[in-house]
Formats: sequence, structure tokens, C-alpha cells
Amino acid sequence: MRLFTPNSVNWQDNKQAGRDNFLYDPKMSLENIKELIQESNNITILTGAGMSTESGISDFRSPGGVWSKYKTVTIQEFISDREKRIYYWKYKSETIPSMLKAKPNHAHLAIGKLDQQGKLFWLLTQNIDGLHEEGGVDKKRIVRLHGTNREAICLSCNRVIDIKPVLERIDMGEVEPKCEKCGGLLKPNTVSFGQGLNPEHLVIAEKASRECDLFMALGTSLQVFPANSFVDVAYSNGKPVIIVNRDPTPYDDLAKYRLSESLAKILPMIV
Repeated sequence: MRLFTPNSVNWQDNKQAGRDNFLYDPKMSLENIKELIQESNNITILTGAGMSTESGISDFRSPGGVWSKYKTVTIQEFISDREKRIYYWKYKSETIPSMLKAKPNHAHLAIGKLDQQGKLFWLLTQNIDGLHEEGGVDKKRIVRLHGTNREAICLSCNRVIDIKPVLERIDMGEVEPKCEKCGGLLKPNTVSFGQGLNPEHLVIAEKASRECDLFMALGTSLQVFPANSFVDVAYSNGKPVIIVNRDPTPYDDLAKYRLSESLAKILPMIV
């Protein structure tokens, strides 16, 4: 199994060499992708930040993105350093409200339509904005690999609560909210740096990639492990792979079809 990373020496060469494996003619690709979706009944979709940029949510890596404005705080720092916790909650209180106000775009709605048609097997998302649920996808079919900003979790008792009341407490002057049940540290229910992904989610995601009849990677740079490895799982098991992303990815040579169009524009055309 190949696991390309952005720093792999040959990934740009692999992308170039793989051009014969997928079509670049947008019109022809859309027609073929639409036919492939119509023939498929167990579609697994992996989504990244590019899904939500057209809902007004900036991605993390681009200039002006979250990581260019705020310093990262590891889970170890959050637990051990009160000042880091205060900083982290300040950053979250400044960014989450706009995310909660965002609305699903046409790409989210198109995936919701796939679910309503009974074609969606699993939705694996790296996004923490909750817009897939808002877009009509049954939450039972969603694996939130990196968690969600719509919830807070107590690191002591694992109690999960809605994030809005926690943000209201911060607005009222609380700088490091604690669990009202046990007094433990509250944290947005997202995966922080230094924090492992839920093992159960990884098992489901691997199964979803192996047993689907079509795998689509949408709006993701495929630079983050282990999410990017699921493309390889699908490909290695003989599943056709479709990649739609603004920029090239390390996995483009595995794609049957590769497009760089607007997701909000083309997904409604092929679903």
C-alpha cells in the first residue's frame, strides 16, 4: 500500500505520470462521473475543508486560514497549562460562532440527496463544522474523523454537551469553562494536535473504503494521515476513485476521474 505525503519526493511526478489514468476534459468527465454514480449503490465519500469554503468557512492551510492567524495548542498543553486553555478558548470563541451561522452550500445538499437516494454508504469527513448534517445526511452515516465544533466534551467524565451554552458562559466572562457535572476541563469535541483519532472511527472508515463500490474524495488536499490512506484502501481493493479538489493532491494518479472545479457548482450536476 502506498501512502504519499506532501513531502514525498515523487508525488508531483506520480501526479504527472498518472494523467492517463483519468480524464481532464471537464465535460467528458462530468458525463462519465454522473454515469458512474448512477451505477453505484454503496458510495463512500471523504470530504475536507474545500467542501465548506463556499459556505464562507476558511480552510486551515491557505493564506489567511485559521493556522495563519492562531497558534496551535496541543492536547497536552491544553491539559497542563491554564494560559494555553484560556488562549484556546479565546480562539474558539472567536471562530466557532461564524461557523455555527454558516449554511450548507449546494455541494452539501448534493451529498444529502445521494443519501436520500439510498446511494451513500458512508461519509467520512475531516470537517468540524457540522454542515453535512445540516445538508441532509443522516448522522448515522457520518464518521466525523476530526470531531465537531458543535459540541463540547468533558475530559474527565466524557460528558458531551452543546457548544452554544459554553460559548455563552465565555461571553459572560468565564475564561476556562469547566464541566457543571464533575468540574473537569471542557474542550470543544474536536481532535487536537497530539490527540489520537477515535479507533472505532478508523475501523469504520477502513471498512467503508474497502467495501464501497465507488470512492469520492471531495475538497481535500489528501495531505493528512490517516484520512488520505482511505483513498489507497479503496484503490487497492479495486474501487474506482474520483477526486475533486482545487489543487493537485498526492493521490491524483490513483483517480479514475480528477476535476478541479467548484464543488458547489458541479456536484448538483452529477447527482
